[in-house]
Amino acid sequence: MSSAEILAIGTELLLGQILDTNSQFLSEELAGIGIDCFYHTTVGDNKTRVKECLAKALSRTEIVITSGGLGPTPDDLTMECIAEAMGAEQFLDETILSDLRSFFQQRGVEMPESNAKQAYRPVGADLLPNPNGTAPGIIWTITPQRLQEAGIESTPRLASKSRFIIAFPGVPAELKNMWSTTVCDFLQTHVLGAVIHSVEMRHFGIGESALAEMYADLLAGSNPTVAPYAGHGECRLRVTAKSSDLDSARQLVAPIVADIQRRSGHLCYGFNNASLETVVAGLLVQRSLTISTAESCTGGLVSKRLTDVAGSSSYTSLNIVTYSNEAKEKLLGVSEELLLNYGAVSPECAESMARGVKKLSGSSIGLSVTGIAGPAGGTKERPVGLVYLGLATDEGYDGKKLLLPAKLGRKEIRHRTANEALNLVRLHLQERREVLV
Repeated sequence: MSSAEILAIGTELLLGQILDTNSQFLSEELAGIGIDCFYHTTVGDNKTRVKECLAKALSRTEIVITSGGLGPTPDDLTMECIAEAMGAEQFLDETILSDLRSFFQQRGVEMPESNAKQAYRPVGADLLPNPNGTAPGIIWTITPQRLQEAGIESTPRLASKSRFIIAFPGVPAELKNMWSTTVCDFLQTHVLGAVIHSVEMRHFGIGESALAEMYADLLAGSNPTVAPYAGHGECRLRVTAKSSDLDSARQLVAPIVADIQRRSGHLCYGFNNASLETVVAGLLVQRSLTISTAESCTGGLVSKRLTDVAGSSSYTSLNIVTYSNEAKEKLLGVSEELLLNYGAVSPECAESMARGVKKLSGSSIGLSVTGIAGPAGGTKERPVGLVYLGLATDEGYDGKKLLLPAKLGRKEIRHRTANEALNLVRLHLQERREVLV
């Protein structure tokens, strides 16, 4: 099994000014093609420390991936550090320089001379194109002899193996595009010598440990492999197969995926990059239905997630936040008597809100959320984390009670409530309704 280390370069990362999403993305992608990521290292824009981290990474892993430090400013040192660590000269790639000048010319400005720095790379390193930006990267295959000449010692396991240095810019969109267009194929072809195909099966309504127990018989497999992962309020099963070509790998994965689909039933809601909101959106469009939402404690989060999906105007009708009792009364027709007798956080109020927003909007589905997200406002009878969901249609009404742990905190309670609300709609649209309380 090949191993990798991700080296994130930038003082701004150490200061907490920027969140390192690149390492997260790369780790997930590496796992998806069967490469173990053994280390994450973050280092500031300091030449000595960057070179030390590079040498350490090359001594213990086969693939060293850097992100950041490829810009035109004096503190962008990555390419220079890589060259010096390997005892290599840098050369000016005239083709890249010409492309850089054209990039700026097309925008009607003259290229600053400092950008010429981005056209340099170490002798022997191959260009990693960057179609979306001015900072190309490199892919460099390093022989054991070259490592020895550079004074980099290796662990016994790696002593006879070549290493690979892959340098990305720090801009996430550019890095992701460079990965998908060049690096992923390179690693599978030149490092793994095989094609890896993975399918992620997204589950909602079951915990990671329960999911692992459910599929204990599959987790012991070697090719394909099945592995559980915990997500943000949900779980995933990743099915991965290795073969000489993509079609063969897909054929290995297909029966396992079909088996999991059958056994998981409604717990499996989608594949790969699917989300609860994209699945709900697809079902609404497929059935030519519309939805309206009335939210209280989630403050519009359900609405946001529904409208984050492109084309949402075709299925969203009216989305409103009725935080106060007055708003619930005036906009949704929730009666004062109901609020006095049962309170705003009650199954009765959730039903009245769902029916009210459906009537107000004329939509196919009215969805409501009312609860206590905290940190204050809870009582013994109505603690923080108590939430009621409502779903009204022409055919009838469904409701669901949630009792989320207060220790999750306000943000997580709101997120999980939105998940549950979207899942309630999904189950209704799939005509697989849970036993709701």
